Amino acid sequence: MKKIIIGIHGLGNQPPKDLLEKWWKDSIEEGLEKIGCKNQKYNFELVYWANAIYKKPLDINEENKDSEYYLAEKYHPASDNKPKNERKLKTKARNYIKKQLDNFLFNEKLHINFPSFTDLLIKHFFKDMKLYFTQNCVEANKTDCLAKDVIRLKLLDKLQKHKNDEVLIICHSMGSIVAYDVLLRHENEINIDTLISEGSPIAVPYIFGQIKYALGHEPYNDSKLTTPNNIKKAWYNLFDQNDKLAQYSILNELFEPNIYNIVPNSEMVKNDYENDGLENPHKIYGYLRTEKNAHLLDEFLCRGKNKVVLWITKKIRKIFN
Repeated sequence: MKKIIIGIHGLGNQPPKDLLEKWWKDSIEEGLEKIGCKNQKYNFELVYWANAIYKKPLDINEENKDSEYYLAEKYHPASDNKPKNERKLKTKARNYIKKQLDNFLFNEKLHINFPSFTDLLIKHFFKDMKLYFTQNCVEANKTDCLAKDVIRLKLLDKLQKHKNDEVLIICHSMGSIVAYDVLLRHENEINIDTLISEGSPIAVPYIFGQIKYALGHEPYNDSKLTTPNNIKKAWYNLFDQNDKLAQYSILNELFEPNIYNIVPNSEMVKNDYENDGLENPHKIYGYLRTEKNAHLLDEFLCRGKNKVVLWITKKIRKIFN
């Protein structure tokens, strides 16, 4: 049985699919190299859903920073992160301001006491999430085209394509909401081996309530959600403590075990992504190259293989790395 890693990107417009898929793979390979698996072979496919909402992707050649298609955060190896000495003071100041702004925007009491502020925040910063939850049309002139349906179908088609394979899903940010939605709604049609959510906002109170409401539950009581029964081996939830979208990270307290006794297993990692010295602990490239992510992928890819052959292979890798 073939093994396949399927990725699902998160919020916001994205680079073109081929470029984004390459950058995901580059990040994954960075992580595998960290743990001595530089030449690990794997099959990877990306579920690309930005084009269900945005007419054009971000443009790597766009130089106008005010353009809606300007690509602000490109992939680059972790070794390129460190700013030059003359930029260090300015970089520290920018990162401090960003953290204070995050603390304000994602303050739980603020969202409880001022729900209209939450609506404004979701609408302004999370356009994709607003579309997904409210079932607005993907295109204004198509009254029968719903964002949920289009986005879900992209993942479902990919999973049905690989229904006879062993599947590991890596879902980032809102991609974890899409993955949960599809897995739960199609428990009798598809199975996966492992789910890895990274930088997931599922446990943010407003978002968790929206998911419960969409499934017919009372949104703000203490009831838990069900872990999909088609996750057969494990659900890992990786988060950086400075990732404000993933700050409510203990998902196992919010989900009932499935028939395999699986609940989300949360683990803190260090997301080292920076762009021009500005930290972004929510960015997928930083999550994908963590050692924890690499170990989870290596375990999945090597499971079932001859242990002696694996031992010899890893020894050879260490020699040539």
